[in-house]
Amino acid sequence: MQKSQMIQDEDNRRLLAIREGDKQAFEALFHECYRPMVAYAFRFLGEMEPSESVVQDVFLKFWQKRKELMITSSLRSYLFRAVRNLSLNYLEHRKIMSGYASMVIERESDRHDYSDFYVEVGLREKIDAAVSALPEKRQEIFRLAREEGLKYREIAEQLNISVKTVETQMTLALKQLRTLLKDYRHLVLFFLGTGINKTKEKLPYRSISVKGKKLINCLPYRL
Repeated sequence: MQKSQMIQDEDNRRLLAIREGDKQAFEALFHECYRPMVAYAFRFLGEMEPSESVVQDVFLKFWQKRKELMITSSLRSYLFRAVRNLSLNYLEHRKIMSGYASMVIERESDRHDYSDFYVEVGLREKIDAAVSALPEKRQEIFRLAREEGLKYREIAEQLNISVKTVETQMTLALKQLRTLLKDYRHLVLFFLGTGINKTKEKLPYRSISVKGKKLINCLPYRL
């Protein structure tokens, strides 16, 4: 049997095991590919922290969508291509956010002393307070959408309400927040658009070393 065929057969067995929820197979794949994938992301991003974050996101999405994956190449090729695409998306997003921040500074410079700009950008506490002022059910829906990243359909299923109700409550929540934060209207869009303390699905982690550097909370251990 040719080596390429043996690799393909091994990939097929591993992917089948992961699709069926085999955590050991997933962890073995993580151990095998994590370091080279971080090094590959680093070639695009030039920084270790975002490189690690990109690779962790790739593995997180891989696990979440394991039953839906249609992989025609080798597993390594698939994962490295995902790292490349997510790294480029990260760079594009950073470019857009940097441009937006520059635009805000330029537009508001006549009215504000922006030596303290980053203090104002740190108005997350004010936004959190405004969100906490929302009616209980509206606040819960808003946090599920913006902090937990759930889709409206997922929120509706979780709370046993209609998607239309979710849409209505989100519209009212955003309207109320715009009113409560009217003095910061030039920055509210930035924060509400990117989410407030937005979190992803949480997986138990342990430490691992990459190029002699000990990284904490980087290895999905028990899912």
